[in-house]
Amino acid sequence: MKFLGNVQEVTFDGKLIVRGAFAPQPRARITDNRQKPVGRVVRVFGPVSSPYVSVEPVGELSLLSAVGKQVYVEEVEEYAKAKGRDRRDRKMS
Repeated sequence: MKFLGNVQEVTFDGKLIVRGAFAPQPRARITDNRQKPVGRVVRVFGPVSSPYVSVEPVGELSLLSAVGKQVYVEEVEEYAKAKGRDRRDRKMS
């Protein structure tokens, strides 16, 4: 887990706004200090040095009690699709 920041506020449409220490990947999982799921990253905006992160909550989370909580990003290995082979890469005999 990597510390993301503190929940600043709740938007009118039910998303959490976190003041981040860095910009996480889109759709990254966000958890609290007890590794309980809080939500997923929807949007990153604001200054590069300390961006704001919009998080869509999941599960039964009391939104107002989430304000002020420290949240973390789950570190997940990303596996990219390998470069495919085509006819030009085949060896001609």
